[in-house]
Amino acid sequence: MAVTKLEGEKFLISKLTKFANDLKICLKDLKNEYSNLAILCVGTDKIMGDAIGPIVGSNLKHLENEYLQVFGTRNNTLDFNNAKEILNDIYDKFEKPYIITIDAALSNKRKVGEIVLNKGFIKIGKALNKSICFYSNTNINCVVGRNIEGGINNLEALKNVDEKSIYEMSQIISIGMEKVLKIYVTRESTKII
Repeated sequence: MAVTKLEGEKFLISKLTKFANDLKICLKDLKNEYSNLAILCVGTDKIMGDAIGPIVGSNLKHLENEYLQVFGTRNNTLDFNNAKEILNDIYDKFEKPYIITIDAALSNKRKVGEIVLNKGFIKIGKALNKSICFYSNTNINCVVGRNIEGGINNLEALKNVDEKSIYEMSQIISIGMEKVLKIYVTRESTKII
């Protein structure tokens, strides 16, 4: 039985609503104690399965102000090679930043297409046997495929991800984040509301 366009739209709306509600819960500790909000959008658009971060970063870039900064876009990616430098710049520039990290993930435990939110340390580059671990107040991991033991196999898995699913997850995250962040940050404000 084929899914109608309306059923597909309802499904996306329900995923967007769930994501936005989960994000609100994660951000409940976002208070005035943080000096700035840094959104790290990890990945590269050279590999479809790793493009979620840069797509979301490009979509959210217009929200930037003195308080909110987006790192990682399609034109200026944040990846394994420059992550340490960008993190150092963030901590040099901002007194006590609240960090949100968005990254693609391969998993054997989670369903492909699932958007997983959690808190604490995150490892980027892990699927390719390269990793940098750092603290992130809120992590948004997008499961884009199955984890296959070994970096070369995972690279192939990332290259063969369905483009439509990447854009759908990117839209859910971009729209959901914009909605939720408007609760906490206004364009006129350089502080958290």
